[in-house]
Amino acid sequence: MRTHKNNFAFSKATQTALKLALEEDVGRGDITSATLIPLGRRARAVVWAKQGGTFCGAAVFEEVYRLLDPRVRVKPLLRDGRRFPKGAKLIRLEGPARSVLSGERVALNLLAHLSGIATRTHEFVRRVAHSPVLILDTRKTTPLWREVEKYAVRMGGGKNHRLGLYDAIFIKENHRAFADFKKLAKFRGRFEIEVRNLKELREALKLEPGVILFDNFKPDALRQAVRLARKIQPQVILEASGGMTLENVVHYAAMGVDWISVGALTHSAPPLDFSMLME
Repeated sequence: MRTHKNNFAFSKATQTALKLALEEDVGRGDITSATLIPLGRRARAVVWAKQGGTFCGAAVFEEVYRLLDPRVRVKPLLRDGRRFPKGAKLIRLEGPARSVLSGERVALNLLAHLSGIATRTHEFVRRVAHSPVLILDTRKTTPLWREVEKYAVRMGGGKNHRLGLYDAIFIKENHRAFADFKKLAKFRGRFEIEVRNLKELREALKLEPGVILFDNFKPDALRQAVRLARKIQPQVILEASGGMTLENVVHYAAMGVDWISVGALTHSAPPLDFSMLME
């Protein structure tokens, strides 16, 4: 694992994904740059924003160029998690012209994607800022990019749910047909159960879970379910999920839940529009 100077730790999986992304785009070499640009020519460039948002991905941008050519010097002008306006200069870079141009698309694509996730997360967090509700992500991430996408959620002010199947017990709808719930009595630690109606809620509360997730509850049903859960198990963490949007998240936050998980933070966040220009 390689730790970046801003304390973002690149796992071997993410470093491999970045190498494959470069291999996909550069392949056997950037034939346009190799044909037209003298080998010793140097270039300076700046990344600027064609729209405002929340910045995220400086470490990933730098890592792309480190893997491609360590001679390219990358200087972020903004820290991850900071807001910026349209027209802002975000990153400066300098190095061999061929390398600066060869890494442009992969670096910009990832920067735009991660900043898009951070921006969308910030929008959700801002909508519920008047309440104690936390905005969480889900496992609906792009395969192989989960580590950086969940990092982008944190930079937008959100919180991470579990990273994978390996780090928490979370009993979902499809587990019910096969699960032996008696085995939970031997489990030490907090576990989570998803429920779809009041009947399943009552059954779940008997197991004394640490977290209950209300899946696709309508507001009136959610309000009733929260009251029931608080009456029977006051300390349980209550989570709502399913169909959350910027338009309705305020309403759901008022129902008394502790967490709201939003798959759209990662699977539907539009990338921001950035451009790299030579100076």
